[in-house]
Amino acid sequence: MTTSIIEAAKSGRSKCGGCKKKIEKGALRFGEYNDRYESYRWYHLVCGAAIDARDFVEATEEFEGDVGDVDAILEEAKNIGKGTKTPRVEPASSARSSCVVCSEKIKPKGVLRGVLYYEVDVDNWRKGNTHVGCMAEVSDLGRDDLIDQVLENSLLDDEQREEVIAQI
Repeated sequence: MTTSIIEAAKSGRSKCGGCKKKIEKGALRFGEYNDRYESYRWYHLVCGAAIDARDFVEATEEFEGDVGDVDAILEEAKNIGKGTKTPRVEPASSARSSCVVCSEKIKPKGVLRGVLYYEVDVDNWRKGNTHVGCMAEVSDLGRDDLIDQVLENSLLDDEQREEVIAQI
């Protein structure tokens, strides 16, 4: 059983955790439960599917009403947040950040860098930057799965895609 749910918004006060726009009263929304705050973070259905497709599908199966065309929602969600989801690779905006793996500076400005969540302690995750070649060392994914997710989440041209595959 997932801790995520789908329900009709009880008021028009909540904002989507993805796009930051209001969720209208009565509109179906996707909620991810946060143990730390003991509350839900709410998303529009498409934004929620973009955040966590697996939990979204489980929540639709548990929802007793009509969600609509789940496959269409998942397809639309693939295009939401491209270039903002993690893990991803992007050009470094400066030469000031350091790699969370090897602690060396990621330079020069514009070089491709990895952006991902890494585990600091048990159940304590942080978002950080890495050299592309260091990503696999802190990722909980296997090499092939990491490459697939990075390429799916990143805005890269063909040359950059080849470079990422070679470095990971």
